[in-house]
Amino acid sequence: MHTNNNQSARAAELRQRAEQQFGEPANGARQPLADQSPEETARIIHELQVHQIELEMQNEELRRIQAELEASQTRLVNLYDFAPVGYLTESETGMVVEANLTAASLLNVTRSELVRMPLTRFILPEDQDVYHRHRQQLFKAWESQVSEVRMRRRGSQPFWARLEAIIAHNEEGEVVCRVVLSDVTACKRADEGRQKLKDQLATIGKMESMERLAAGVANDFNNMLAVVLGQTEMALDHADPDQPFFANLQEISKAVDRSANLTWQLLSFARMQTVATEGLALNDAVESMLANLRRVVGKDVALAWTPGPQLWPIAMDAAQIEQILTNLCRNAREAIVGKGWMSIETKNITRDNDDSLAHAGYFPGEYVALIVSDNGCGMAPETMNKLFEPFFTTKHAAPGAGLGLAMVYGIVKQNGGFINVFSSPDQGAVFKVYLPRYAVKVEHLRQVEQTTPVGRMHTSLGAAEKLALTSKKAAKSGVVS
Repeated sequence: MHTNNNQSARAAELRQRAEQQFGEPANGARQPLADQSPEETARIIHELQVHQIELEMQNEELRRIQAELEASQTRLVNLYDFAPVGYLTESETGMVVEANLTAASLLNVTRSELVRMPLTRFILPEDQDVYHRHRQQLFKAWESQVSEVRMRRRGSQPFWARLEAIIAHNEEGEVVCRVVLSDVTACKRADEGRQKLKDQLATIGKMESMERLAAGVANDFNNMLAVVLGQTEMALDHADPDQPFFANLQEISKAVDRSANLTWQLLSFARMQTVATEGLALNDAVESMLANLRRVVGKDVALAWTPGPQLWPIAMDAAQIEQILTNLCRNAREAIVGKGWMSIETKNITRDNDDSLAHAGYFPGEYVALIVSDNGCGMAPETMNKLFEPFFTTKHAAPGAGLGLAMVYGIVKQNGGFINVFSSPDQGAVFKVYLPRYAVKVEHLRQVEQTTPVGRMHTSLGAAEKLALTSKKAAKSGVVS
């Protein structure tokens, strides 16, 4: 009501001033219109009509400019509200005083809810210190600052947010913060994926270097063992069993045998064993090994067996499968304190291109998965990073310790497969061994022979046979002694 009275008084004042100016000519003498000549009157009327048209044109131009300004303002408002990033204005105390619709949408709240609310309410507790340091540096340096924090989204999972802030002044001259808020969760995941691939590639390179080293060591070690074994056997052939040193020669022979086993394990890791070219029915092979595997895990650990239906064949030797399962089961048993459980499972798996892009060293195709799980103590990430390295062990050092999982890795890689390991402390472990499908008909599969126990094809070899085979493998691999 008070505003309307002011406007009326202002209009009356303007009218009065106009009437005074109209009644007081500039030259001090006004000539009545009645005394004007017809020509002068016509001229005045013409000028008035021209001025009227000019005023109408000016009014039309003003209306057009006003419409353009309103349209431009609407576009700017839409650009501001529906920008791909959120725009926020914070007070010096950290209170949100202005926000666009994108910022409210990112936090899954309404704009009215977001305004007059501190931004810290949406930041996770563990990242609050990051945000406070960000603001302190902003007001200290008065320069643009960038930080990344995790923020809450109402009714959804937290997301990674990038905050870009600058210091400014509002219309009243007050200090405010202009903040650009963007969701960088996808970028974070992509960076993590790239880093994971780099780590996997580095691991693959390290393992390949270790394989070459193991092959060279096995070859050199084999040459020395061959000399020791030959000399020992000659001494045993010519020595009297009643002589005191005969027992020493036998101990030397046993030590050579154990060393030959170690050489054989190194060869397994270095992928220098012969690869089978015939199809194997994995379920049948595992079935025949269960009795031995139950002895490995002991009576305090329940071993469950879940064979997959219509399992595809694989191109591997049954002895290699037993080596894989024996080492995985022994490793799982050592991770279980007291009583526990362990499971062996098989199933068909098809890996696509997305899987191969997400994991270095993986290839798309059809695989048979051999899965060994346990409820043991689990592993920390630093342990998993070294899991397949030769001689790496978390147990007390012993001759040949730390070669079990390295041998598993070598056998699987030798046969064109790969391994996934999932574990965390106190959460057990899952080893998923992927073995390529063998493209043959089921009726042509090679069945497990019952006359010779599975796995004894290599493990029953004597030291001399192992050393001979080792020499042949080394020669085929091109390793020069």
